[in-house]
Amino acid sequence: MHPDYASPLGTSLELSATFGDIRPNHFHMGVDFRTAGREGISIHSVREGYISRIKVSRTGYGNVLYVRHPNGYTSIYAHCSEFADFVVAYLFPIQLRNHWNELDIEVPKNKLRVKKGQFIAYSGNSGNSTGPHLHFEFRDNETEHALNPLLYLFQVDDSLAPIPQSLKMYCIDEQGYMFPGKEKIFPWDAKKRELKLKSNLITVDETFLPSNAYVAFAIAASDPMLSKDRTFGLYDNQLIVAGDTVFHCCLDHVSFDDSRYVNSYKDYVAYKSQNTKFHKLFRNSANPLSIYNDFNHGGIRPIDRDTLHLEVILSDANKHQTHIPFQLLYTENAVPKPLTFYQPKTHFIPDSFYRFSNQYGSIEIEPFTFYEPVQKSYSIGKKLVIGNSSTPIQRMIHLKMEALKTVSIDKQFIKSSKGSLATTAKGNFLFADSKNLGEFSVQVDTVAPIIKAHNFKESDTLIGRQKLSWKITDSQTEIMRYDIFVEGIWFPLEYDLKNDLITFKRNRFQINEQHIELRVTDSCGNTAFWCNSVCLSPSDQP
Repeated sequence: MHPDYASPLGTSLELSATFGDIRPNHFHMGVDFRTAGREGISIHSVREGYISRIKVSRTGYGNVLYVRHPNGYTSIYAHCSEFADFVVAYLFPIQLRNHWNELDIEVPKNKLRVKKGQFIAYSGNSGNSTGPHLHFEFRDNETEHALNPLLYLFQVDDSLAPIPQSLKMYCIDEQGYMFPGKEKIFPWDAKKRELKLKSNLITVDETFLPSNAYVAFAIAASDPMLSKDRTFGLYDNQLIVAGDTVFHCCLDHVSFDDSRYVNSYKDYVAYKSQNTKFHKLFRNSANPLSIYNDFNHGGIRPIDRDTLHLEVILSDANKHQTHIPFQLLYTENAVPKPLTFYQPKTHFIPDSFYRFSNQYGSIEIEPFTFYEPVQKSYSIGKKLVIGNSSTPIQRMIHLKMEALKTVSIDKQFIKSSKGSLATTAKGNFLFADSKNLGEFSVQVDTVAPIIKAHNFKESDTLIGRQKLSWKITDSQTEIMRYDIFVEGIWFPLEYDLKNDLITFKRNRFQINEQHIELRVTDSCGNTAFWCNSVCLSPSDQP
């Protein structure tokens, strides 16, 4: 640890993920620390300050605390199982007053002051966590950019440099967009520590490289620290051509607004189809990430019969480097011709706005929704189709669809291939936004959610558990609201979306026979009820 900071965990720190790791649709914006597969490890503020924000959510970071420090930074502690008593004492009355199970609130300055090393929460598995751990972030208060904690707080043991897996060559245009189908892969020879190339030479000709195109590269590699069995993502990548840097990318910070641009940073097709993480050594003009230094887009236009000396340099946060030198030879056997692979009439262009409509509805696409030019494909009728669900997009598309005339509009919703969408109604039309392309249809939901007792029997009249859990499911839409009333008094519930469980943590004074009513409502307004009178025993069985 840096001497100005305390450890965030009441146990030894062991990394399971680093800053900037490639994840589905986002960069990993912090570091993950292992908690031996257990919840309930104490979490401590790394520095003095005050809790500035508290969020409780079934998704994302789950239960999370934000601590603002006087040195201009904020530390974030995510996926907590529980908050410290002084946090609960502040939060509980707000939940009771507003009937909020989930919330995202700003805390007044210095209302909840903390000291360096003070206990503030317990580690857990809440939100979209895939297992118990602490997700820790460090942010700049002024820019709100996420910063790489390994550069500011933590000094990790690291004796190994990044390990390459393969180099990939592409053909790109002057905007940095990739020509479809023009790519080649060159594996890495781990024993010889070089690319598997004859004479370390890559050759291309006019059949690969049209006259209006450039050669570009990407690298698949990982970064071990103390063992090659446990590897992490890349930190710093450079492409050197004839001694000059033509591309440099450093994951020392990432803007939250731009995190989804990881889909442009990586080779998306290789990631989805082969689970291979190719880090592009080039960028296109629709990519605004600030992780790039201001060189050109990384493309190279070689001269006929000229051999270029290239080198890829991979560096980790502890300045260990791996150098990958090779040569590139371009030969023209015929006069190269230009090649046009997209046109505005046939393709969606990333920087353009689109709106298509008829009497059945409309599709609206904001500028910079697409990462690359995409073949135009859409139809608007009883079903709405736009592109392919496998094509990634940066911004949500806006949908308008005609409602069914045979069913009450408040029981209708728009469904995509990924599931139901949050839908609103106005007049005779339904409106929704989607993070994905694909096929959309209007569906009907008139069936209430299902509620089943989980950690006790429905017939139980004496319950000795401190926590009561129910499994809740809905076959059509999402759960919109869930409430519990004990003797008519509302209490907070926890929602574990991963396991479809809601949990009521009863207070110790709740030991007499009481009437419990649980209400669960889906997004189409269908409500299910669970009611019972039980004697809540004073014992604290798990």
